[in-house]
Amino acid sequence: MPSRRRPGCRPSRLAGGALGLLAAAHVAEALVLRGRARRLVALPPAPEAGPAGPEPAILAVAGATVDSATRRAAAQVLATGGLDAVDLVPGDLPAARSLRLLRRLRPDRLRGDALHTPGGAHEAVAVRAEVAERAGLAGLERGLDRGDMVRRTVTAQRYAPTSATALVAPGLRAAPGSGRARWRELDELTAFARPHGALAPALVGLELAHLGAMTAGLAVAPGAALAALATWAAQPLLVFCGRRRPALVPAALGLASALRPVQAWRDALATAAAGAAASRAVARSRPPAPAPPPEHLLFEPRRTRCPWCASPALVPRVEVEDMLQHKPGRFRLDECTACGHVFQNPRLSLAGLDHYYDQFYEGEGQEPWEFAFAAMGGAYRKRTGALARHAEPRAWLDVGTGHGHFCLVARQRWPEAVFDGLDLSESVEEAARRGWIDRAYRGLFPDLADSLDRSYDVVSMHHYLEHTREPRRELAAAAKALEPGGHLMIEGPDVDCPWSRRLGPYWRCWFQPQHQHFVTCDNLVAALEDTGFEVVVVERGPASEGMDITSAVTFWVSRVVPDPRSPWTPPASVAGRAKRLAVLGGVIPVLAATAAADAIKDAWLRRPGATAPGNAYRVVARRV
Repeated sequence: MPSRRRPGCRPSRLAGGALGLLAAAHVAEALVLRGRARRLVALPPAPEAGPAGPEPAILAVAGATVDSATRRAAAQVLATGGLDAVDLVPGDLPAARSLRLLRRLRPDRLRGDALHTPGGAHEAVAVRAEVAERAGLAGLERGLDRGDMVRRTVTAQRYAPTSATALVAPGLRAAPGSGRARWRELDELTAFARPHGALAPALVGLELAHLGAMTAGLAVAPGAALAALATWAAQPLLVFCGRRRPALVPAALGLASALRPVQAWRDALATAAAGAAASRAVARSRPPAPAPPPEHLLFEPRRTRCPWCASPALVPRVEVEDMLQHKPGRFRLDECTACGHVFQNPRLSLAGLDHYYDQFYEGEGQEPWEFAFAAMGGAYRKRTGALARHAEPRAWLDVGTGHGHFCLVARQRWPEAVFDGLDLSESVEEAARRGWIDRAYRGLFPDLADSLDRSYDVVSMHHYLEHTREPRRELAAAAKALEPGGHLMIEGPDVDCPWSRRLGPYWRCWFQPQHQHFVTCDNLVAALEDTGFEVVVVERGPASEGMDITSAVTFWVSRVVPDPRSPWTPPASVAGRAKRLAVLGGVIPVLAATAAADAIKDAWLRRPGATAPGNAYRVVARRV
């Protein structure tokens, strides 16, 4: 006789399994956070009188009380501890906020990883006077909004990349919390996702979904749901209790754990309401996107010959839209069948470049690119390793340096070397103010090469040459800036990568409309030899940045459902927002699969001795 399965048995079993895994994840997370809490130490006791020298700037959020003892203690540790910035964590920081702080903050990384700028408790931060002056933080000490406090804290950490820390200040009293304050904090912490994404609403949504799953699970799989709720509610006790008392111990831990589910629902709903109100206000106040110049002013006349070898044998390669800012326009890339050079045709005029670069790396785009460049620490270290096999730099010029992230990492390896940066944008001057580079040059490299203040034994161009209008002139400028025997290191997109054809307009390295020339690796090697260089090493697959397939999916999503907060995207209707949510939800498992495929593909490409082309190449050459 066939067995009968009770209706709902399988769903309850699946729900129970999922909730059981969630309970295990709660315990595992608590153990990780417990380790971090024990690495967070207390501010040393205040001296009787403040140290001699300029008083530090102490910035505090509105409602936080910084007592005189905390001020003296912070001044003392800045004067004697080799520190430039200290995030002051209130001794009475509530349990929920303490846990959120530990999820972001790795105390051991703040001084060891120059690119780690996670913010802090966002209550108060003490900054050495000279650093505060350079960072524009002096005179901003009183009554900051929580979002402003996030920006000031991250700024302080960027100006003190290896001399910032977080310390618990027992006498500091935290400001009262609110839904609006938490939304402002979350929105600024996720500013890197703007204007091409809205991460703060997604995070609040995930929090509500997490609470909803545990609450609804009580009706489907009560035992597993209770386990999930119990382990989650017990996290404050698991993290902060024990024989070894951490410096940060929120008050009334037992009560905080008992009331955590109720308080979390209240806080999450208040944050969601504040976020919805803020989003409506932004939508109402958003100015219309500026009109682009007339099309005939955006582009130069179409070329009929290859700009690299002058051959007329040109064929269309691909047409690409602006998939990052969503500014109007389509951009055609042609290929020379004689030499393989791929180039933008017609190319943008100077007015067109100004239009499409506007708000990309600065303004709206500054925080997204700050985040992206800070996440490339592994790539920067590979670059320094590639150069270290052939030279020990004394004076290094990084052309197209941006905010100087690469120079900051390279300086950790060669602290005695001089690192200068050159770029067109104001970011290079900001890099000098931060101390990430020693000297900033702003302008076009070929125009400045004859007037640089010193000569260099290393010049680098990392993903720079493709942005330029005349790549050969850039190579000639490098030859002028380099001393005889000096080394030039170039990285650029590799159009010989098979994925450049397989993915069509969604290949990540087309990067239109900014990339104007795609110099093949063979063409670059020949041009370097013609310019007076001896090529020392060529790396193809090992230089690849990878993630081709995953990036293609994200570009497709950005094209199909662009974020409505982008200034160049029309305001979304209700149906448009629903479509975006559906696409974003549906693409998550696809992204998981493509990330796995990319990991396998990229590991094969980057294996030692691999010669197959990836999406980038690296060439090191010596000036003879």
